[in-house]
Amino acid sequence: MKTNSSFNRILAVVAMIATVFVMHFSCQYISEHTGHHCDDSSHCPVCTMILQCENVVKTLGTGLIVAAAIAFITKAINEVVSHFNYQSIQTTLVSQKVRLDS
Repeated sequence: MKTNSSFNRILAVVAMIATVFVMHFSCQYISEHTGHHCDDSSHCPVCTMILQCENVVKTLGTGLIVAAAIAFITKAINEVVSHFNYQSIQTTLVSQKVRLDS
């Protein structure tokens, strides 16, 4: 059971590193080719790659916004719930000190 948990953690770290790697190099490729001008954009490999990098940045950017919103909502709910003072409201005849002799 422990090996499965550690494997999932390692897999999650690798996925995060891959996501950051793709995001970084997509942004770097776009910034290096900002001055690229061509006449035939449908057959230009640079324009095609720039389009793919823009789609990756848009997709990951949207996912990061959603993840940040979910994290914020979860944190806010946890803070609200942690301030509740839970008390048992069970009342019994003994807790009310009722005499049970007739």
